[in-house]
Amino acid sequence: MVQAVSTELTPLKVQQAVDAIFEVLGEPTDEWQRQALEQYKKGDAIAVKKINASHLRDYYCKCLGFLVSATNTNPNLRKILSAAANAAADHAQVRTLDKISDGNARAFESDDLVGNAIQNILKFLTPQTEYHQLALASRTNYDALKELEKENPEDNLIKVLLYLTKAKPDSPALFTIIAEAGTTAALYVRNLEHQKITDAIAAALN
Repeated sequence: MVQAVSTELTPLKVQQAVDAIFEVLGEPTDEWQRQALEQYKKGDAIAVKKINASHLRDYYCKCLGFLVSATNTNPNLRKILSAAANAAADHAQVRTLDKISDGNARAFESDDLVGNAIQNILKFLTPQTEYHQLALASRTNYDALKELEKENPEDNLIKVLLYLTKAKPDSPALFTIIAEAGTTAALYVRNLEHQKITDAIAAALN
């Protein structure tokens, strides 16, 4: 006899989903984020939402503003978790942009600014598929990358590598190319983190 699988949204299931979001969200990095997290831990929804409302560009606070309402008795739980997942992924994107920016700034002060900037951006391209591995192995081969792009036109890892093939010291568009590559790399990270959270939430709640 096959036993029925319970679909009840228990507090434990909700906590597992929330934990998955916090795994991506990470630790606070400024005073407002620390205050928001402290109020979240106290369960003070009004205080968390107040901080969020006065720091609308801060995705960390935004995420906590959603999570403070994430209970198994809330009829909008899945929508709340989805919104929190988006905010956490957006926070990861901004955090990655800051790291890439700092790395690029250091690279531009070095003797090999192009090589060091490229290596800085490549650090954020964690391959997820076989064609990602192939793309990274062919990262200096523009034609090979274009062929991979035809099969995977929306893949941001391949787009980053295509930008980087054009990063030449004598290119008048060098810094624009590096900026576009870095921005696209941060978007790649954002999408990876969002997928990670989405999968974890689905596993926890189903």
